[in-house]
Amino acid sequence: MSDEMKELRMRLTNDCINCQEEGNMQMADGIKVALFEIDNLDKPYFGTDYWQGDDEDEQ
Repeated sequence: MSDEMKELRMRLTNDCINCQEEGNMQMADGIKVALFEIDNLDKPYFGTDYWQGDDEDEQ
């Protein structure tokens, strides 16, 4: 894991703890998902790809 990814993971972990302490469990849950994805970037992704671009950014 690169130094930047380690820094990102540390910041997200701290933000998650702060959200839990403040009672913002919805935000904490979202951060937990992001942490899970960071930890599993080297594994195949089996989720649903909901992105449906309109191809406007490919001009």
